[in-house]
Amino acid sequence: MARYVCAFRGRRDSYQVPVALAESSKLDQFITDAYATPLIRFVLKGADSAVRNKLAVRSDPGIPENSVRCLWTTTLREHLRHKIGFAPSLTYSKSDREFSIAAAKRAAATRSNLFLYSSYALEAFTSHYHHTPHRVLFQYHPHSAFEKSILSTDNVRYPEIGESYWGNNETRLSGRADYREQECWKHADLIFCASTFTRNSLIEAGANERRCLVVPYGTEGTEVEELQPTESFKVLFVGSGGQRKGLHHLLLAWQRASLPPASQLTLICRVLDHGIERLAAKIPRIVIQRGVSARELRKAFASSTLFAMPSLVEGFGQVYLEALAHGCPVLGTPNTCLPDLGAERDGIYLASPGDVDELTAKIESLAKVLPGNDSIRTASRICASRFTWKRFRAAVCDNLLD
Repeated sequence: MARYVCAFRGRRDSYQVPVALAESSKLDQFITDAYATPLIRFVLKGADSAVRNKLAVRSDPGIPENSVRCLWTTTLREHLRHKIGFAPSLTYSKSDREFSIAAAKRAAATRSNLFLYSSYALEAFTSHYHHTPHRVLFQYHPHSAFEKSILSTDNVRYPEIGESYWGNNETRLSGRADYREQECWKHADLIFCASTFTRNSLIEAGANERRCLVVPYGTEGTEVEELQPTESFKVLFVGSGGQRKGLHHLLLAWQRASLPPASQLTLICRVLDHGIERLAAKIPRIVIQRGVSARELRKAFASSTLFAMPSLVEGFGQVYLEALAHGCPVLGTPNTCLPDLGAERDGIYLASPGDVDELTAKIESLAKVLPGNDSIRTASRICASRFTWKRFRAAVCDNLLD
């Protein structure tokens, strides 16, 4: 039985794809960057707590250590470029190729198949082999042309918004990286997508719908804070404060909505675009938080009436599942994973992407029915419990090409 080479940077999807391959004895090699092998843990034992905390999540016991290869030179070069001042997105677009080339060389040497994420697939998928490997793609972002069309349309309506996508060299996709992601699906025998929205973006680009499967992500072992939300209407947003997340639409809807006086919108954002930050500063009953710990974040979910993130484009949106797991109903758009997770009876509410009037009406309506509604919080928890990483891994392995 031919096995699979998997490659990506970081701890993409909590390592669940290589874990799934290992569980089914289908993993040949997992190629990654910084990974906490026993030797690395020993070497960094005396490092400061920040380094050790980062290291703690950079491994998974489900992946055999002898199946892991780390591209340390790539990692060191990335850090050096960051220190010099190169834009991270440009650095990653260069190093992504190295993961793909390494996967191609390994597959050729061991006559293995390829299971690659979209950023790391093109070179491996288009290499020449003396065998015919299965080329399996995980498309974790919607197709970039689809994404750009949506964001450019919104940018016309809100020209002061969009800094993180259009305003500088930090754009996620540009030049060669854009081409690589747009082309790789054309060479795949099978494509996994985490949401129907992502799948539809590929089909619109021309992908064969029979080759595109939807396997939603999961959540597992979530530590839940047992807090009783207040009777007032407390709304929470967690994520990057940029255009793609629809935060400007949420702010405008909050500004327009007729809500009880004690209502509050909390924004937990590691980064916040300047245009959106200026907009938020003009609107009352908004609190902005940065540097929130994991425990503080759990408390925020547990004590909020509603989690709201009306994204314009979302490959999945793991934070929705995190909120639901804490019993916090969610408000988003169809351009996310939410239609794949459930409906209003599950604590999942939708508004059309970019429609501030509809979003305003939905917020006003939810302010009346959610505070003190224990049944919908229970339904939210039950909904999240249906989507586990174990289920994700099983679905991936059950549909793999042999």
